[in-house]
Amino acid sequence: MENPGLKTLITFLGQVQRNAPATFTALSEERRKGYGMVSRYIRYCLGQDLIKVVSVQKTRGRYPSKRYALSAKGSQLLRIFEEQN
Repeated sequence: MENPGLKTLITFLGQVQRNAPATFTALSEERRKGYGMVSRYIRYCLGQDLIKVVSVQKTRGRYPSKRYALSAKGSQLLRIFEEQN
């Protein structure tokens, strides 16, 4: 796999699968990336239906806490790339 963006996306999807149901903070800490980068990946994956929101909890803060898991489409994509390697 020579496309670094695709490699990062597949790594991110694998991380969501391992930590499911994964929180934003857990994804950010494991990847050791800034919140902005993780936020962009989550937004992209939600838009492409690769991950889904499995629960939303109201917290003390301004935004609710969401948990993410792979969708069927995300699982299928991850499986395709795992079979190639």
